[in-house]
This record gives sequence, C-alpha cells and structure tokens, in this order.
Amino acid sequence: MQKNNKNQTTKENKRLFMSKTIKELADELGVSKQTIQYHYQHLLANNRQKDSRGFNVVNHTAEREIRSKVAKNLPPKNRQRTDKEVANNQQKTDKEKTSIHADLKMQIEDLKRQRDRLFASKEKEIASKDRQIEKLSQLLDQSQQLQLLTQKKNEQLEHKLEIETTKKPFSKNENKGRKWWPFSKKKEEK
Repeated sequence: MQKNNKNQTTKENKRLFMSKTIKELADELGVSKQTIQYHYQHLLANNRQKDSRGFNVVNHTAEREIRSKVAKNLPPKNRQRTDKEVANNQQKTDKEKTSIHADLKMQIEDLKRQRDRLFASKEKEIASKDRQIEKLSQLLDQSQQLQLLTQKKNEQLEHKLEIETTKKPFSKNENKGRKWWPFSKKKEEK
C-alpha cells in the first residue's frame, strides 16, 4: 500500500514538474492570462491541478483542451501562426536563456577576479602588519635589554659606592688644618 502511494506521489510530482503555469501557456499562445484562466476553470476537476506553492498548473491533457478552445476563437491567420509562434517563442526563449547564461558566466568571472584582487590586497596588508609587528617586537626586546643593562649598571654603581664609603670612614683628623669659615682668615691676619 505504501509503495503504491509513493509511486503515485512520484508520478504526480513528475506530472506537476512537466506541467506549465497559466502564465507560461498564455505566453506561448499569445493570449492573456485571463483567457487561459477562463478555459482552465471550465475543465473537468481531475484536469485541474495545483503545485506545491498552490499555483494552478496545466497538465498535458488540459493544455491540449485549452489549446483547441483558444485556437477555435482565433482568426484563421492566427490559428496557423500559433504553432509557428510557439516554435519561434521557444527559439527566442532558448536564445534568451543562452545569452542570459553567457552574461551570468561573465558576471561570475568578473566577481571571481574582484574577489581575487581583494584577497591579494588583504594578503599584502596582512604581510605589512606582520612586518610591523615583528619590528615592534624587536624594538620592545631591545628596550627591555637596555632597561636591564641600565638596572645592572645602577646596581654596580650603588655597590661600588657602598664599598667606597665603607672603606673610607670619615675622620676628624683630615679636616683639622682646614678652616671652613672664610672670615677666620681675616681675623688671623689682623
């Protein structure tokens, strides 16, 4: 039972896929959508179908019936031209499709070229930023090394100063002969 339902579903999907919309049929026949809609509504219920989106679609049987009714209403010149027009329209649509296809291919190629150019420029920018980062890293490293050297020098100088001050204690005897008052010399001279 389920296989039978699946087969019917796939058959229905194929029929719907092969069917045309009312607009497509109207364009082929060179009549308005309203004309096709009118004849579509007067078909038997089993010939009227809807697709998955809910649009009316015309199957092959319904298409033949509508074509015959529309062809009867056309003047004789138009009746003969409809088959030719259908063939011409098909050729025109094929040509339009191929030209659209070619245009789309050209647009795709152009977009690919633009994308490649953008990637190349971004790669250059990234490489430039990488060089800047490398340079800054080197400068930072050098700065840290200089800071460390300066700190070591300061420690060495402090250590030297400490050693010198511990070696030479301040003695009172060194300053005995000296007078630190300048006016004391004048008093001695008098």
